[in-house]
Amino acid sequence: MIVDKLIQHGIDSIFRSEKDRLRNADEPHMMRPKNNRKPLKGVARVLYLERKVKLSKADSVVGSGLGLSRIKIPKEKNDEGIKK
Repeated sequence: MIVDKLIQHGIDSIFRSEKDRLRNADEPHMMRPKNNRKPLKGVARVLYLERKVKLSKADSVVGSGLGLSRIKIPKEKNDEGIKK
């Protein structure tokens, strides 16, 4: 019975964390009203949602050029299914 409560609490924690991360990326002014941050866009948003950078560092990492090195770009396939 105690184990069931711990499992449920762990699952709730994961979903709460993801929900908070999405809200922070879309509406950062709701997190700390004194900080005038704009919503994250593009590479900065992807890096933040994948937990590769913190919210405060997301824009600066992308601006410095390091952001693109942290993203995996899917390889394209031609008609025969061979990777380029």
